[in-house]
Amino acid sequence: MKAVIFDLDGTLLDTLDDLTDSINEMLKYFNYRTITRERVREIIGSGAKKLIADTLPEKLSDEEFEKRLAVYSRIYNGSGSPKTKLFDGMDKVLVGLKKRGYKIAVLSNKPQPSTDKVYEKYLKEFDFDFVGGQSEKIKCKPDPAGALYVLNELGVKPEDAYLIGDGETDVMAALNAGVKGICALWGNRTKEQLSAVGGTVFCDYPEQILDIIH
Repeated sequence: MKAVIFDLDGTLLDTLDDLTDSINEMLKYFNYRTITRERVREIIGSGAKKLIADTLPEKLSDEEFEKRLAVYSRIYNGSGSPKTKLFDGMDKVLVGLKKRGYKIAVLSNKPQPSTDKVYEKYLKEFDFDFVGGQSEKIKCKPDPAGALYVLNELGVKPEDAYLIGDGETDVMAALNAGVKGICALWGNRTKEQLSAVGGTVFCDYPEQILDIIH
């Protein structure tokens, strides 16, 4: 049995515009200045808590921070993600991997409820074997526990699995879990950034995945 684990934001789906809109709506709600799309691109990838912490211009008590995180989560989960889209060619990749007998999984640093909402709208037709977001059971990447939990659920050994992602946390999670890592260069990081944390296999566009995974 073999498996391919995909990161979500910046790998399967282009979510940057919806994330930017939701963050800025939260910032305006609390009378902060908004931030740019490029700033969101720079800080995305380590989960919702880190994302919101990096957008706020001040240090807050835990209680005040949680209020801002809750407002962001309500806005994002209620938005319907209207600007999100599957990256071009990813549909062929997912269908092709299933035909080759691979199990496919999502492992996102998004909270599980957000992951589920986006999956239901944009990915359900591809019939993933596992859909995981940050939760009590699944820690954020680069912790390897999430990837290992997914593989255990799928009945797949780490040496028979790939983890594909566009961020430093994905590269490090693959290395930490002992799975083969593939860096997605159509996402939110450069080849230089991913090489710096140990990335060695790179794809410029989604269809190249099928040239690497046979």
